[in-house]
Amino acid sequence: MAKINVYIPEPQPEYSPENFRQINQGLATIENQLNTSFQQDLKNEQDSFNYFMQWQLDIKAQHLI
Repeated sequence: MAKINVYIPEPQPEYSPENFRQINQGLATIENQLNTSFQQDLKNEQDSFNYFMQWQLDIKAQHLI
């Protein structure tokens, strides 16, 4: 599960281009961190599955000997 810490500023009562850019940048940072951590989660899940399958094959091989 992804854990991210990103600061997104509160919107100002009146429109401010700088405030809008900061909010936009914060959202882009969240998107980037979620995409990156999701790929790592998929890799970890695949590594765990591969380890389990190799363990199963090792046990079956020992019983055949």
